[in-house]
Amino acid sequence: MKATAKRTLTPRAIVLGTAAAIALIGGTGAASAFADDDGGPAPKSSVQLTQNERHLDDTAQDRTEVKADKVSYDQATAAALKAVPGTATSAELDTADRNGSLIWEVDVFGKDHKSHDVTVDAGNGKVLNQHTDRDDDAAEDARETQALIKGDKTGYTKAADQALNAVPGTVTSFGLDDDDRTGATVYEVDVLGKDHKSHEVTVDAANGKVLNQHVDADDDQNDNDGDDD
Repeated sequence: MKATAKRTLTPRAIVLGTAAAIALIGGTGAASAFADDDGGPAPKSSVQLTQNERHLDDTAQDRTEVKADKVSYDQATAAALKAVPGTATSAELDTADRNGSLIWEVDVFGKDHKSHDVTVDAGNGKVLNQHTDRDDDAAEDARETQALIKGDKTGYTKAADQALNAVPGTVTSFGLDDDDRTGATVYEVDVLGKDHKSHEVTVDAANGKVLNQHVDADDDQNDNDGDDD
């Protein structure tokens, strides 16, 4: 999902495929596995997208993922919070790197005051993996996340509901962030609308009001291309 939620706390994962094992079969042959951002094996979910489906443009991929998804954003978030008690700051429906697994990636600021990445199977809601953020900026990120949480008076559920009131459809991601212009704490919610377009909705985290909504640039470009024909 390509809206602002992804450009904030949960960017779409960019994962490198690595040779994980080499096994001889009858004297020759090799086996390989895909790796996640931390170098471990990429999680494999119960829903797999084909190679062609993983190489669609942004909005077409959104449509494919929503059609294949069996778990809503709130169900996935609830599963993540059960695994890691704390506060959910973002969630995104996505494919798990190069193996085609459809997953929900949920960020949780745990009661241990650490940021956790939780991977949830988009087919059955099971937690596939969870790890703690240990990068060089983890401490600074934790402080920023705590400030955002302090400014949030709405919660992700109400923010998503408000986004869906503005744009009926399916939530594909949400993220708690600060507004680039005003510095206010907001929720950025991506919705695949019933019009089959991807919408980006900004909700004020202090009062739950919708501040802005627009169609993803990819859909705008497609519309313009159609008008030019």
